[in-house]
Amino acid sequence: MVFATKERDVQLKRLDKLISGMRTNKEELLDILTEIATYDSAEAEIESSISTLLGAEHEIALYNPPAINRIAVYHSSNVLLYSYVLYAAIPSLYCKEILIRPSTKALSTMVKLHDFLINQADMPSQLLPISQRKFRQQAGKPDVVIFTGNYENSLKVQETYSRSLFLYFGAGINPFIIGQEADLVDATKRAVAARVYNSGQDCMCPNVYFVHENIKDRFLATLIQEIKELRIGKRNEPGNAIAPLFYEGLSEQAQDYLTHIKDRIVYGGTVDLSINYVEPTVVVSSFEKIGEVIEYFCPIFHVVTYRDEQEVVDWLHAPERVESTLGASVFGESELAKQLRARHIVSENLSLYDIENGNQPFGGYGLQANYVCHQGQFTSRPLLISKEVSALFGQKEQHNP
Repeated sequence: MVFATKERDVQLKRLDKLISGMRTNKEELLDILTEIATYDSAEAEIESSISTLLGAEHEIALYNPPAINRIAVYHSSNVLLYSYVLYAAIPSLYCKEILIRPSTKALSTMVKLHDFLINQADMPSQLLPISQRKFRQQAGKPDVVIFTGNYENSLKVQETYSRSLFLYFGAGINPFIIGQEADLVDATKRAVAARVYNSGQDCMCPNVYFVHENIKDRFLATLIQEIKELRIGKRNEPGNAIAPLFYEGLSEQAQDYLTHIKDRIVYGGTVDLSINYVEPTVVVSSFEKIGEVIEYFCPIFHVVTYRDEQEVVDWLHAPERVESTLGASVFGESELAKQLRARHIVSENLSLYDIENGNQPFGGYGLQANYVCHQGQFTSRPLLISKEVSALFGQKEQHNP
């Protein structure tokens, strides 16, 4: 589609400059990203970011969001570049001012990344490394607030923006389900790749693997062989899938967990607190011993055997977990995939990483995974910022010509 306004042409050219700068100065960008991410995951993040930027014109033409004045972003602590593209670069096509509060966990890297991106293209985004209180004062009454992180914290922050469109991007259990009819070799490769993305430090990594009991032994043998072939080393060296973790305290959390369930470890289990390293580890549980599934942000494969698909559905949709439904990867269980689609975004015979598209709504139907809130009304659904802006503010324009 050809946009009619000169202003939109200028905005699109700005994104073209950003893409060109990212490609031309890729090594500099990789140096920044690998302060947090492994080299391979950083490369994948750059490619995903460029792909999303290339799809921006079509996205905006499809959803046609009206012009708004200000977005306030509580930025994520991981996938910094991709998040920046989603929360700032593409919204710059319809928003005059974007204020970003970086996560304190990734402050230094985020400052470098922001400076790099602004040097490539002069976007209307400001990075404000200040307290939440000062950020709220600076943001005033934004049209849209984007919040990433802890669900309980999101509720507290949302209360201070009661008149804004509030979009929450959280996390989920993201189960990986492998049935008897699955292509076991392919499913296992994707299972490993999804769990070790940035050494497991990503909110889309699967936190539990449900495997049919009839293929348990074959799956474990294939899984452990795949893990053994992973390269371990420095974060900034190509080909290393596993590196010491970036975020503080993760190895301590993993050690506490693995000590508690040490009788269920079938591979790995070593933790080195001195360098914040967790060895790729396989834990096997029955449904009776599964316990609470927690996001550990490290390469722990929690395998749970099941007998029939209904017990998996019942467990995932139990009251204490239904609000954590985001994505599910299902292999060789087509009927199960159908049942999960009502609450999850489902990748069938693929991982969530394989299907994610930054120009399309993404997420599940659990409030702790993602939600949109306006004037106290909460709704959980797959989110895309341009679509949500269009749905609310486009409607207002129609009522107020």
